[in-house]
Amino acid sequence: MFSMTGRIKEEFINFIDLTNYFLNENIYLNEVINMKFKFLNILVFVFILLLFFYTYNFFQTPQSVATFQSYSSPSLKIDNALIKLLNSEDIDTKKEAEKEIIQTTLTAINYEKWQEFEEYIEMKLYVETVLPKDTEQLIVVLNLSKDLAVVTIFEAVANDYIFHSKIENLLPIDKIEFLSPSSHSYKMMLLYQTLDEKFGSYFFEEFLQAYLYLSNDFRNIWHKTLYYEEVYKEVWIDPQADDTLWNRVVEETMIDFIDEDPIKINTFTTLEKYITRSSEYPNTDKFALVHTNHYKRSYYWSSEFNLFILGEVTKDVFLSDTALLEDMESNREVLYGIVNSNYKVVTSKGEILYLPKNKFQAMFQSFLEE
Repeated sequence: MFSMTGRIKEEFINFIDLTNYFLNENIYLNEVINMKFKFLNILVFVFILLLFFYTYNFFQTPQSVATFQSYSSPSLKIDNALIKLLNSEDIDTKKEAEKEIIQTTLTAINYEKWQEFEEYIEMKLYVETVLPKDTEQLIVVLNLSKDLAVVTIFEAVANDYIFHSKIENLLPIDKIEFLSPSSHSYKMMLLYQTLDEKFGSYFFEEFLQAYLYLSNDFRNIWHKTLYYEEVYKEVWIDPQADDTLWNRVVEETMIDFIDEDPIKINTFTTLEKYITRSSEYPNTDKFALVHTNHYKRSYYWSSEFNLFILGEVTKDVFLSDTALLEDMESNREVLYGIVNSNYKVVTSKGEILYLPKNKFQAMFQSFLEE
């Protein structure tokens, strides 16, 4: 009997130990689960915190704010249907569509103050690929006044064109042409512009600027005067000169684009100076030619410099890889008696330098030979 009682007592004690063991194991498992849960909560908190800071910083940049507004605001979008209405045979429908496009563009580029002059603004539209995108872009040209224009680029998204970027501080644009450099999957824009100051300042200029989208912005990669004419009195430069002596300077350039790889641009420039004597503003036919000069240039597209250049030398020859942009002595300033005997060059770092011709002629002059 005592043996059975002892056995029962022993089994009871074993049961109690086993129960305590499982209880302890359960407590340990609960602690592990709680630790994992806490760790998971920390990870979620850190993720939310990082997401918050990223979102906050994202919306602190003007570019991001503009992008968000463009995609979310109907007033910053141009419906593709409006573009189609420009081809309508109904004059009123066409005018209303043009008005809406102008107003939307002015709002998108923060030019609201020009809204009241909408009826005087000239608009031109182009559809072309000028961004590194798979779709074409809508290019809206607004000639705001006789001395101010802006180009706005909208990218195609679904059935809308969404504001992307703008090129400002331009002169009235006559037309835009496009070139396709093999170094890029999209095109560069050639903006033909006019500066007309015949009344008051007595000069007139037609020129083109080439723009290419680089480093998240449109960059001016080439500039060339097509026609320039100015009439001025000699006393405006030299107070001791004859008060009746008038000068007329003319620069005219013919341009030929060669669609090769790389793209080439051949130019032929003529510089002329005329004089006459008169107590009043003289007619053009009263001037007599006293000086003329002409020169040829052949530019080509450089994917290394992302510019049209005349030639380049390596760092084995110069301090760094360097490209020749212009011979400053051939500029029209020579017609005013101003001589600039320098080469305009650019380094691979984008630094513009002016090097004296008498020291670097052997290095660069061959690029200018006809």
